[in-house]
Amino acid sequence: MIPPGQIFVIGDSHIGLSEGSETPILTWLDRLAALRPRALYLNGDLFHYLIAHPKFYTQSVANVFARFRELRDGGMPIHYVEGNRDFFIRGSFAEQSVTNVATEYAVDAGERKYLIIHGDMINDRDLPYRFWRFASKNAASRFALRFIPKKTARKFVDSIEGRLSDSNFKHKAQLPVNQMAAYAQSRGVEGFTHVVFGHFHEKFVLPGQTTVMVLPAWYETGEAMAIDPESGEFSWLKV
Repeated sequence: MIPPGQIFVIGDSHIGLSEGSETPILTWLDRLAALRPRALYLNGDLFHYLIAHPKFYTQSVANVFARFRELRDGGMPIHYVEGNRDFFIRGSFAEQSVTNVATEYAVDAGERKYLIIHGDMINDRDLPYRFWRFASKNAASRFALRFIPKKTARKFVDSIEGRLSDSNFKHKAQLPVNQMAAYAQSRGVEGFTHVVFGHFHEKFVLPGQTTVMVLPAWYETGEAMAIDPESGEFSWLKV
């Protein structure tokens, strides 16, 4: 039996934009709400891609964020970590539907301190992605989106995602363990005992002075990470 008041973390749910794609996550959220969690952290890539602009606002997107608003307003904090497939979340309908949005969160639990961050910038060898992030996630591209026709904008994003998929697969095929460990060590000086990544779609734990953890992709496993706020212990479970 799962005790109430746990802190839940999921990553990479990659919900589709077409109608009905949201059904699994909505069903899961209903089961989660019944457990009365202390908070839910979404560690990036909630949708296959989410461009928080009306041109990309589908019924699937509307249904998910409507449910988030209900849960948040009912007393369950929902914290949204921006992932590599999340664009222009700040100031959008997405931010207005959750408790807050950030690129990382610190979570205190017992004597432990968790850092929740997506991790897409950890691998410094994935140069195509780094260029894509630089070119796409800035004020100029957000402004330009206003003037691009809806169909053209969607086709452009789909084509870029297709080109980057091979690069993403190549650089996810082997976890960048050394880079992860070095990053964890650098954040350990801030008091973090655990660093929780998403992005890599592979459940992984590397013990150390600052423990490295990678969340499984929710869309593949339906598995979440639960943190006990009193003991600081974590577990993996399917709600």
